[in-house]
Amino acid sequence: MQKIEKRNMQVQIGETVVEAWRVDAEDTQLEEWVQNLFDKQICFWHPKNPDQLRFNMMFGGMASTGDYLIYMGKSDIKVISEKKFKKEYRIL
Repeated sequence: MQKIEKRNMQVQIGETVVEAWRVDAEDTQLEEWVQNLFDKQICFWHPKNPDQLRFNMMFGGMASTGDYLIYMGKSDIKVISEKKFKKEYRIL
């Protein structure tokens, strides 16, 4: 089982290398692509549940603390559970 320490990282799934971020409301050193999501109001912390990350209507959905955002490209973002992340992704 791989140990996960970093919140911002490059990961590999198959032959593809992508960026990943472990969702954490206390993370203050965000990678540029994650900060960009907040700056463009694509995602935001739920005002009544600070452990829940919400996405604007264009993207829809939500993520919880411990989930992972996978950045596949300009507007291709996936939410992956920690269990699926550990099973399918390899940290570089």
